[in-house]
Amino acid sequence: MAIPTKLPFSKRRLRPRVIISYIFDYVILIACVIGFWILDSIEPYHQHFSLNNISIQYPYAVHERIPIAYALCISGAFPVALIVLYTLFIDGLFSHNKPQDAVSGKRKLTGPHRWKDRLWELNCGILGLLLAQGINFVITQALKNACGKPRPDLIDRCQPLAGSKDHFPGLSNYTICQGDPTILKDGFRSWPSGHSSSSFAGLVYTSLWLGGKLHVMDNRGEAWKPLLVMVPLLAATLVAVSRIMDARHHPFDVITGSMLGTVCGYVSYRQYFPPITEAWRKGRAYPIRTWGTDPAGPDAVRLVGKENSMTALRNPEDERIDPDIPRSERTRPDDPAYLDSSNPFASNMNNRRPYDHDPDGGAWSSSEDDVTNNGYEMRHGYSMSQNPAGRHNPPYDSGTAYVSQTQPLTTEVTAGPGRPLTDAPGRAF
Repeated sequence: MAIPTKLPFSKRRLRPRVIISYIFDYVILIACVIGFWILDSIEPYHQHFSLNNISIQYPYAVHERIPIAYALCISGAFPVALIVLYTLFIDGLFSHNKPQDAVSGKRKLTGPHRWKDRLWELNCGILGLLLAQGINFVITQALKNACGKPRPDLIDRCQPLAGSKDHFPGLSNYTICQGDPTILKDGFRSWPSGHSSSSFAGLVYTSLWLGGKLHVMDNRGEAWKPLLVMVPLLAATLVAVSRIMDARHHPFDVITGSMLGTVCGYVSYRQYFPPITEAWRKGRAYPIRTWGTDPAGPDAVRLVGKENSMTALRNPEDERIDPDIPRSERTRPDDPAYLDSSNPFASNMNNRRPYDHDPDGGAWSSSEDDVTNNGYEMRHGYSMSQNPAGRHNPPYDSGTAYVSQTQPLTTEVTAGPGRPLTDAPGRAF
């Protein structure tokens, strides 16, 4: 199969270094699949055990509450379906400022996102999920084989010889077992819990992905957002708890497996998406990376040329409130072009930096909005007021300002240019 030379639904050509930079991602995924298959076929280490140990005398549950196939559907198939459905069909439906069709003049129902943007989001979303699960499975299986910890139902799996007793001094080993070798082999893979690590890897990733898309930390305090984001975490917890109920794992195995999955899910999410604390990024995927080149900083001038695939797919609005932007490139909050007089937090399309013009005649982005912030809550003025790096605060209604209950009220004095406001001679406030 030939390597693609351009992005789907786009005329922009891709240089080989762009393709190479992402080939390694898929090579790692393939390596994880092969590595897991090899590790699963290896005989694990067999720890010695005591026939009198009550913690490993639970009955063997033939029918699990959540078999591995169901667990994979919960932590793998469901997140994939959610990512595909949201990215291709839902994303943009609730944008406040949808672009208008050039012919009919009607607003586009699908919102401002182009098909190449949606496909890029889909690629990054699924790639991150597969990375989380792939790394998690390899690490979990390697630890299982290396540790060889007995499961809570080991004695039932073992079916020890009649009259078997622990050595004195010493413990028993697997040589006294007469049970099914396949079932017995899996009986020494208790730590860490694979169901727990897999469910938390996939569903923690899903929670982060969903939280970014819903702008869950946008300071608006909408309770339904964190509630929705917590649903995958609840599902992961229930899967993990079922392993204790089935006597497949000890509580310690489940807890540490859940922690391992959480780390894998978070690390994989951050490879392709910004943190959810940066709510103004709207959970949009990072632009195309180029292997062998330095990352473009916020002050970099965009390269010009239609055949230049090194130009990052980016949104001009993406880094407007970046604290590293020089003050000389920021628009003053009191500038008429910055704020609408009727709305102190309204956005303005004129607030762009020099590299915000696409050589192809439009904003070139991988996934970000190409029009405005769509009525988004993190407006320019609002964002600067919340950003400690911002030097200017937007105007606000004095009637809504906090008034200290412990300090005496002061009289506001209008000061001229260059003079501080004071409530008494010689004392500024």
